[in-house]
Amino acid sequence: AGKAQQGLKEQNQLGSLLGHGGFGSVWPAAALGLQVAIKRVPRNRICPWGELPGGTRAPLEMVLLDKVSTGSPGVIQLLEWLELPRNIVMVLEHP
Repeated sequence: AGKAQQGLKEQNQLGSLLGHGGFGSVWPAAALGLQVAIKRVPRNRICPWGELPGGTRAPLEMVLLDKVSTGSPGVIQLLEWLELPRNIVMVLEHP
């Protein structure tokens, strides 16, 4: 995802890597005047998939975030997401 990551970097003013774990990596970013976190997860690391309202197939992490985030101030909000050939990229609220 070199070109796509570069595009995200330019569009969202991607900062230095915040951290990475067994499933993905997270960077701070500024997008549309907001401070956000960009999480990139390789598609081959996503085992459980689910379905978002409306029938869109998505990683279970995003399905669960969608279910618990409405009206819950303690839950990170998923603002946007993008499917790439080898990665799923999530734009999350930065705490």
